[in-house]
Parts: sequence; structure tokens; C-alpha cells
Amino acid sequence: MKIKEPDLLELNDWFESALNQITRVEKKVKMRMRRKIRDELYLLLTWEKPAAAVIFNRWEERMPDFFKFLPFGLREDLLRLLAKKMDGSRA
Repeated sequence: MKIKEPDLLELNDWFESALNQITRVEKKVKMRMRRKIRDELYLLLTWEKPAAAVIFNRWEERMPDFFKFLPFGLREDLLRLLAKKMDGSRA
């Protein structure tokens, strides 16, 4: 099944919270990260049967600057949240 819009909103909130925890990046760079994150999230609406690992790998490739500055432990939190959303959308 496809991912639903409420799931995207929750993922967007997670990304926003993570961006707020990143302190070593200028505001301009964070704005570019937000735009890229938004584009990647809404692209998920077009995917028929997304797998959490595939999505996560795509994000790591397409948003390396975000993942480079991500505080320790948040990468695993994102993968768990994404896996939970993918499992929940199939129930």
C-alpha cells in the first residue's frame, strides 16, 4: 500500500525536530535541507509499495548533507520510525 499523508506529516515533524537539534549549520543551509526533505517526503506519495530500507537508502544518497550533521542516534530513530510507518500502512 501507499504511504498516507498523516504519516508524511509525522515524518516531516521528525525531520523538523532533527533540524532543530543540528547546531553547526547556517540558517541558509538548513532552509535548503528543509526544501530537499519536503521534496523527498512528498515523492513518497507516488510510490506504490515502498520498503523502509529502500527509502532510507535513497534519503542517504539524496540528502548526504542532512545525514552528515545528524546527531548521534537519530539515524537509527528515523529508520525505526520509517519501518513502523511502512508496517502500519500495510495493516
